[in-house]
Amino acid sequence: MSKQELDFDNDIFVFETVMRVRHIELDMAQYLTLESLTALLCEARQRFFYSKGIKEIDADYHGLIIDELQLIIVSRIRAREELLFEVGVELLYNNGGTIVIKITRMHTGETVAKARQHFVNYDFRLNKSIALDKIMKEALYPHLYRI
Repeated sequence: MSKQELDFDNDIFVFETVMRVRHIELDMAQYLTLESLTALLCEARQRFFYSKGIKEIDADYHGLIIDELQLIIVSRIRAREELLFEVGVELLYNNGGTIVIKITRMHTGETVAKARQHFVNYDFRLNKSIALDKIMKEALYPHLYRI
């Protein structure tokens, strides 16, 4: 499989959160597992959505779901490291978009991983993707709606 670079502009990131790696997230070699890193990415994304007022599933049974994940691990991560997750929206269109996340070590600023997550707005009753409403678009991509 070819290694594809993930390059993001630093001005795209609009949200930050810090998480510490726990011992239960490590493999036998004492490094963060891929599964645990993916779970941390999900947590960072959910914290971002919460900060924007976006619920996992709203009263109409609509919610954003991830249908594609691209992840590049630059450096191995050990227990008790504090990681800074920077989150932004790279692209938005009618029924979804792309969230980008950059993970760095808090104390050194070294980039350890980058991720791109494609999402769609999903109707769980109809079992299909639907268009994003104006409120959600404005929450995720506010600079389009500034006058």
